[in-house]
Amino acid sequence: MKFIRLSLCILFVFISSASWAGRILPNDIYVMTLKDAFGKQVVLGAPKNAWLRTVTLGVVNGNKKYELSNGVRIRDDHNLFVTYNKLPKFRNRAIGVRVDRSNRIEEIWVLTAEERDRLLRSNHD
Repeated sequence: MKFIRLSLCILFVFISSASWAGRILPNDIYVMTLKDAFGKQVVLGAPKNAWLRTVTLGVVNGNKKYELSNGVRIRDDHNLFVTYNKLPKFRNRAIGVRVDRSNRIEEIWVLTAEERDRLLRSNHD
């Protein structure tokens, strides 16, 4: 009985170790800045260190309005799911978005500074 209990404890530790690794972001997301959010629409702009803003000295910021899909999944910087009506509190923050075939946003990740830098660096390489 002790062996079974010990085996289950060890198995539980190995299974739950994936949660210790933090969150895993896909490489095919676009890094944007959330400019505004109202209802099921968001206005996204280029990140502050994007090449378009650098070349044009900030004159062209690339803001564009997007629709959210009906089944949009939004994760905050602590990897918790939030509803789309909580998006205005993340205004002017870096986010990662994934769009579907109809150009609607289906996933949003609110990024930390380290995640933003890592994704921008990997997109330029």
